[in-house]
Amino acid sequence: MELKDLRQGTLVEHPELGVGKIAGVEPEQSQAVISFRSEPEFLMSIKDAISLLETRPPAGLSAYLYTDPEEVFSWVNAGQLRLVGATLADLGGAGRPKDLQERLEKLSLGKKWDTWWNKAKKSLKESEYFEFQEPHTYRIKEGVLVGEIPVEPLGGGKKPAPKRDVSEDLKQQREAHAAELKQQRDAHTAESIRQRDAHAADRKQQRDFHTAELKQLRESHAADRKQQRDTHAAELKQLRETHAADLAQQRESHAAELNRWKQEEERLYGRIENLAAKREESHLEIRRDMLDAMASTLKIFRQRQDNPANLLRDVEAGLKLALQAGEAQFYGQADQPVEYNPELHEAAEHIARGEAVTIIHPGVLIPGIKTGNYILLKALVKR
Repeated sequence: MELKDLRQGTLVEHPELGVGKIAGVEPEQSQAVISFRSEPEFLMSIKDAISLLETRPPAGLSAYLYTDPEEVFSWVNAGQLRLVGATLADLGGAGRPKDLQERLEKLSLGKKWDTWWNKAKKSLKESEYFEFQEPHTYRIKEGVLVGEIPVEPLGGGKKPAPKRDVSEDLKQQREAHAAELKQQRDAHTAESIRQRDAHAADRKQQRDFHTAELKQLRESHAADRKQQRDTHAAELKQLRETHAADLAQQRESHAAELNRWKQEEERLYGRIENLAAKREESHLEIRRDMLDAMASTLKIFRQRQDNPANLLRDVEAGLKLALQAGEAQFYGQADQPVEYNPELHEAAEHIARGEAVTIIHPGVLIPGIKTGNYILLKALVKR
């Protein structure tokens, strides 16, 4: 049978237990419950069920054997046409004499088969419910149901005695068959119990082994973690001690450095105070130098009025002396090639930053230490 047929209500046949019906399927436990007449709650694995069981139609011989086997046995002598029809239904609606013999010999026909069949096949060919096809194939006519085939002896006549009137021979055979089935069922049950116990013992052994292995792994893991924690704690302690020593050394070095800077600051303040005193003393001299330079320039204006070019040159020379007396400095030289910088240079035309130019007149600046140089006069340049 196929997996799709393994569902509740399906009629099946077991090679030893006979016909039964699927009572339930338990996918979680991979097993099915089959209801046989001799074993109402027979358990089978799904794998065994698919391998051993064969599905049977609901109106065939197997179905009649499951619901009322005594009636089927009564058909051997009093309803041969109905018996053949039910057997053909199990065979898919058609079959050869050999196929019928394999199915019907299970009903204890035994050595009587040839005699029984010789009587039955003539009635089959004459019956309106069957048709004969070559080669040697009998078929239920289309549209005929097994239940419509009459139950009567071969050759016609009235219906025989009630169907429950089964011969003593058949009863003995049924009892022997039932005893054999019970013996097989008991053996199968004992084997199932043995396999179940062995499986339970194996699973217990596996669980015990797995539990011991897990315990060993847990203990090993706990020991590893403890060792890691101890190692980590020792490393942290060593790092803290090293860091504390480094900090103490840095604090001492920093304190010494601060003390040195403090001494240097006191020395610089003393020097600044000395320089300020000296600058105050020389301030008057600086003003005198500037005044002398300005007086010389004024004298030039008064004396040199004949030649403007010479006058401008002498005035420029006097102003330079005045600027130098005021501690100003000149940067750049005439005809010196430089790159144009608008912060340092001045031009009469537009020139881009970085462009090559030539200095015409140098610039003037006051040098500064803290605030930087102060430009008094930018250098004049040209392309």
